[in-house]
Amino acid sequence: MLTVNANRASSPSHPVSASVPYIAMPTNGIAAHTLTLEDVWRRLLRQKWTLLLTALAVLLLTAYFTWTATPSYRAAATIQIEKEGVQVVNFGTVTSASPDMGEQDPFFRTQYEQLKSRKLAERVIADLDLRTRLFERPAKFSLLTSIKVIIQGFIGSFLPAKQTAAGSNKTADYAAQFVEKLYVEPIEKTHLVKVFYESPDPVLSADIVNALINAFIKENISSQSETDTYAKEFLEQELDKSRQRLTLQEGKLIEYAKQNDILEVNNSQSSQERQLDELYSALGAAERARIQAESQMIQGRKHGNVREVLNNPVVEGIKQNLNTLEAEYQEKLKLFKPAFPDMQRLQQQIQEVRSQLQQEVGGLKQALQAEYSAAKSLEDDLRSQLDAYKSELVDLRDRSIEYNALKREVETSRDLYDGLLQRMKEVNVASNVTSSNIRVVDAAAPDDDVFRPKKALNLIIGSLVGLMLGVGAALLRETLSQSVASMSELQTLSGLPVLGTIPHVRHLSEGNLALATVRDAGSLLAESYRVMTANLRFVLPGGVAPRVTLITSVNPAEGKSTSAVNIAMSQAQQGLKVLLIDADLRRPSVHVKLGLPHARGLSNYLNGEVDIASVTHPSRELKGLYLILAGTLMADPVRMVSSPAMAQLLNLATKHFDSVIIDGPPTAGFADALYLSSMAEATVIVADEERINRKRLLTVIEQLRRVRQNVVGFLMVKSQEEALDSRYYDRYHTVHPSKADAKATKSKRKGLNLAPV
Repeated sequence: MLTVNANRASSPSHPVSASVPYIAMPTNGIAAHTLTLEDVWRRLLRQKWTLLLTALAVLLLTAYFTWTATPSYRAAATIQIEKEGVQVVNFGTVTSASPDMGEQDPFFRTQYEQLKSRKLAERVIADLDLRTRLFERPAKFSLLTSIKVIIQGFIGSFLPAKQTAAGSNKTADYAAQFVEKLYVEPIEKTHLVKVFYESPDPVLSADIVNALINAFIKENISSQSETDTYAKEFLEQELDKSRQRLTLQEGKLIEYAKQNDILEVNNSQSSQERQLDELYSALGAAERARIQAESQMIQGRKHGNVREVLNNPVVEGIKQNLNTLEAEYQEKLKLFKPAFPDMQRLQQQIQEVRSQLQQEVGGLKQALQAEYSAAKSLEDDLRSQLDAYKSELVDLRDRSIEYNALKREVETSRDLYDGLLQRMKEVNVASNVTSSNIRVVDAAAPDDDVFRPKKALNLIIGSLVGLMLGVGAALLRETLSQSVASMSELQTLSGLPVLGTIPHVRHLSEGNLALATVRDAGSLLAESYRVMTANLRFVLPGGVAPRVTLITSVNPAEGKSTSAVNIAMSQAQQGLKVLLIDADLRRPSVHVKLGLPHARGLSNYLNGEVDIASVTHPSRELKGLYLILAGTLMADPVRMVSSPAMAQLLNLATKHFDSVIIDGPPTAGFADALYLSSMAEATVIVADEERINRKRLLTVIEQLRRVRQNVVGFLMVKSQEEALDSRYYDRYHTVHPSKADAKATKSKRKGLNLAPV
């Protein structure tokens, strides 16, 4: 039992805290913290209902709009577009062909844009009466259409009215709406093009596509016809100009030919040039003959062995006769003397033959001379003719220059005229042939499969969008709420350690939570409080356990009273003599959590009504645990806890107990906790992970720092980030209850029994 001196006012105001060294505390405000994926995940877990409700709302809206939207059907047709139409005749139209450059070819891109032109759209709208069949038919009532009409009316009220003709304006609007549902899709590496149209009626969609293609083909043929008509008019004008120009130039040519006596200049020049060539050839032959004759004549004069002489048969016969006579003479000379008559006769014959040979050779030389003279004469004559002819030809050419120029103009004009005339005939024939460069490959047919909305795809997209919006909304709420995502962020922001984490247990009442250390000693909850108790024993410098510990929180109902009870019980289970004081004189709850009646306590003692011994109650079941309840509620709790009597109580308690645990009021907005913190050796802030506000938390820490720097750390309750992994703990921990545990287990009754005073 405790005994107290009646003269409490004479005691020092803070006898306990005066002997405890200060603990360094952060003074730099909010520290920088790098947000990790784990922090984000824990923020999302805290805001899981925001995330799920947002995602569900978006998904439901998507489903509603998807199922109430008017279904649309899509029809498709395939056409083939070529640069040139079918060649019925072997010549083309007046348009020019260009090389094929694929889908990027300007020709094909022009065709695609023409398919989506307003002119073609208006033509199809008129042909199929789409104004009444599609655009002005009554729409089915739905929330989506109602919202759309309201929005359009609201926006239209702010826009100036357009002063345009109603009919033309509506037609333009219909054409724009028509093109919005029209799709042109070229097939890669081919000249094929797919044409799609989307409408609420599958049959109407097919009719629109087929009508559009037919109108496109007719428009193409009409365009070609207009081009051919223009070409014919142009060719007729050019043909008339060319005819007049040709007639004028032919007249000038004929007049010039008459004045200069020129007839068929080109033919005449050709014959004259041939004659000139012949004269040159004859002159060359004459020169060669003269040179040859002259050479033979010179050789005959010098040597007498001219080839014509040697090869002459008469001369050859005479030479053979001469050789025979000379051979006979030499043969007979062996037998007879030269004076012999026969020998004389042979000599005479030899002389006669030699004389005959000389005469014959001389005649041949004269013939060579005559031949040379004739060749020389012929050469001279031909040279004279050539010179005269050349002069005549030069004169003719001088006179035909102007004639040839005029004739070339006539020929050019005639070629142009003939070309225009031929092209005119071709255009006349081609214009009578109806051909198109567009061919229908597959006509459109009604497709009963709904093209839009795609229900499954919309739901998937709605789910993803809802999930993203839910994540954004959850993170936004977390940001606006100034919450803390994890213990690491809390430690970084405050600069204080987290001494323990208490898991979030949903299946226990407040009374069971307060007695978890006793009633369920083998649970993860009890083990977490034991870890907290162990850490608390070494928080002061030098590893000293605090004798007086204040358990407080930033906000009410964060679990400080439950934590104070469990910490006191855990210390008592470890063999310490512990005093638990309920100093929350505003909203005391220790007696409620322990199932005790509301009796006199601390307030009555501080008010001088009773002494300490009468309000100190030991526990029968848990040895070493003593309680001082809050007592009767008073009007001014700040005056009471700041009185010297409170300090005297703590001073006396430290002498009789190993540990004093104070369950203080919340810190935010109340001065009680500041006075109690100044009297304690250590202050522990209980923080609910789901309710931590960074700004408020740091404000409280700063207030406590100004009073006394003895805040040793945090106790995180309702934590998703448990000190021990529950699955690992359940596998590892096997309960073998001792007798004391069995006795404690039996105490699952209304409350904790206290011994009488």
